Amino acid sequence: MENILDREPLNKYDFSRMVNMWENLVFTAVSEMIERNEMCPCHDCVLDTCALALNSLPTRYWILGSYDAFCPPEKFTEDVMNIRLAEEAVLKAYRLVQQNPHH
Repeated sequence: MENILDREPLNKYDFSRMVNMWENLVFTAVSEMIERNEMCPCHDCVLDTCALALNSLPTRYWILGSYDAFCPPEKFTEDVMNIRLAEEAVLKAYRLVQQNPHH
């Protein structure tokens, strides 16, 4: 199947610059849980948990390079409240995954 981003007119745009700001926070929380042996490290549990957590958080996308001088992405990812929201979303998501694991 051909990727829609490889076709005209979208193939002229760099969508790799568009980043979900929650991803790094969610991935960090998942990584820490795996390291502490608090989460099943199998592929399905990790991906299911990440997907559920990201879907539960409010949408926050950033176009890298466009606004960095005015509001750097680090301001979002280092905010204690955002870190806590991401960790809570991961915990809630993992509880759901544990109830119905796909492994």
